[in-house]
Amino acid sequence: MLLIVFAAIAWIIPDRQRTLSELSPTQMIEMLKSGDQFLSCDQVARYLVNENPGIQLVDVRPSAEFLSSHIPGSINIPFEEILNPDWSGYLDDPSITSILYSNGNTHSSEAWVLCTQIGYRNVKVMQGGMNEWYKVVMESEFSGGRISAAENALFEVRYRARDYFTTMNSLPDSLKTVFLEVKKKKEAELVGGCE
Repeated sequence: MLLIVFAAIAWIIPDRQRTLSELSPTQMIEMLKSGDQFLSCDQVARYLVNENPGIQLVDVRPSAEFLSSHIPGSINIPFEEILNPDWSGYLDDPSITSILYSNGNTHSSEAWVLCTQIGYRNVKVMQGGMNEWYKVVMESEFSGGRISAAENALFEVRYRARDYFTTMNSLPDSLKTVFLEVKKKKEAELVGGCE
């Protein structure tokens, strides 16, 4: 599917019109084959739980789907608008990694191809999209009698990401800012220790 999209882009933009930021078809295919553009849902959950300021989650689904539920902190840039220059400030910031996601891999990977082709280099794709997020993060459970430290840490990150996702998507927009302020205040009190 991605190769078809890329071939269409390469056909539309002849070689003589390419800018320096655009990649040749061979370079693009090599990037696609490497798989370096993908991040797992667990990596994204860890970024979310740690409130990593160096990432920006970008939901490329239609606005109605974004409004029904999305990963907290995401912005919505529907796939049809991904090439709109108004969004370049979000997608072309070298200090921020933009992580694209949709329901699966198709639209987010197509959006990655378009972004990469026009020169946005700090763009990644959440492997599996929201479908994988629900399966890995939202439905993860602990089972068994023993758990290793690594498994426990992974489960804890998933649990915290799930709790944050559920809480933020259940709040009306007017209360989300208040919730984040209270959360930061409680975390600051915990860091401060005993008085």
